[in-house]
Amino acid sequence: MTTYALLHTIFFFFVYAFLGWCVEVAYAAITTRELVNRGFLNGPICPIYGCGMTVMIAVLGRFTMPSSDMAWYQNVLVAFFGGMVITTLVELVGGYILYKMFHTRWWDYSKYRFNLGGFICPQFSLLWGLGSVLLMVVVHPLLSKPSAAIPTLVLIWLDVIFGGLFLADLIVSAIQAVGFSKQLARIDELRKAMRTTSDALTEVIGTSAMTMDTLLDEQKLQLTLAAMEGATNAAELRDQLRELAGKAGTLRDTTIRLSKQRFFGTGRLLRAFPDMVPDRREALASLRVGLTKVTARAKAAAKQAVETGKSAMKKADK
Repeated sequence: MTTYALLHTIFFFFVYAFLGWCVEVAYAAITTRELVNRGFLNGPICPIYGCGMTVMIAVLGRFTMPSSDMAWYQNVLVAFFGGMVITTLVELVGGYILYKMFHTRWWDYSKYRFNLGGFICPQFSLLWGLGSVLLMVVVHPLLSKPSAAIPTLVLIWLDVIFGGLFLADLIVSAIQAVGFSKQLARIDELRKAMRTTSDALTEVIGTSAMTMDTLLDEQKLQLTLAAMEGATNAAELRDQLRELAGKAGTLRDTTIRLSKQRFFGTGRLLRAFPDMVPDRREALASLRVGLTKVTARAKAAAKQAVETGKSAMKKADK
């Protein structure tokens, strides 16, 4: 491979990684009706698409380009089956590496039949094959012509700039993913400690299990404390309940903080990968429930504020 060809390969990696991000964002907008920054990285780029497409260009390019001696239908068949195999392998390897690094399946196809570890499945492999035909037979020939006119020096600068931004984003995103794993571990520890203490107190007091709302509501907490007055070791029980309420508050504060990270950090990862499956599934489920409640309360408060403002304006007009 010549230096110019290598520069073009790197350039196309970033081009198709960006186009892949656009596809992911559009898909999420259509299916969830919400604008979500999809992808593992914070920037507008999905490296797995860039990797898949650059491999396809290297392996299948000479068979599917307009200069190929094969008939158009042969080009389509090569693009479909070759692209399906290549993209499926890239998805499998990429998903497995991410799982081993961060103990999380960032996408999960377990609900589809004949899936392999939740990383790949035949249904999406067929879609990747169709997408490969579109890219290799239609899109790439259109992009390759104008890109061939880019001077070598310009290509060098583009690759250096994009590469620097990509590397910085990769480092930051990896740190965030590690932090996300640690946060799930912390949440899991809090949940287990809360469950153990709550069950023990419930057995002693003889009341129903204490919910998060009870622990965070000072009035309800005082009523529960009052119910302990006649119990053996009442002072010790009150201390345990106070500690339990403190852990509940920590869990709530964590949830609120993450709910504000819509476009950056751990909160963004939760929205970008709604089907992620970490090793600590219960902790993630608890976190998602908390985020749903926080979001619902925030929307209700905003709606109430708007209605109050409209009511005030009507009174002012009168």
